[in-house]
Amino acid sequence: MELSVTEIMNFKVVKPSGRIDWESARSLDKEVQQIIENGFYHIAFNLDEVSFICSGGIGALVYNLNKVRKMGGAIYIISSNDYINYIFETLKFDVVFDGYLYKTYETFANEVLDKARVF
Repeated sequence: MELSVTEIMNFKVVKPSGRIDWESARSLDKEVQQIIENGFYHIAFNLDEVSFICSGGIGALVYNLNKVRKMGGAIYIISSNDYINYIFETLKFDVVFDGYLYKTYETFANEVLDKARVF
């Protein structure tokens, strides 16, 4: 797994690519925990380039979702990836992340980032 992290206002956008197996899921979780420790509670995951995600990777997303929600934040999922969308729908994580799922980065930017600029 390769990972890029960018900062936009008070948001962090995490973009993994490749396979998120058990080891890389642990790395992803550590990265997210560091982002939270640095005071960012609005984190977007762009999963467009993920070819595989294990249960540990999904677990890291859900665990950190609960963590940032307690701090008034949110985790946003961006995915036009059929595989990721299938996994989320099958496991009912589309319900867990309801209202925070976006098919494209552009939609996320228009609906979330542009509104955040207003405040």
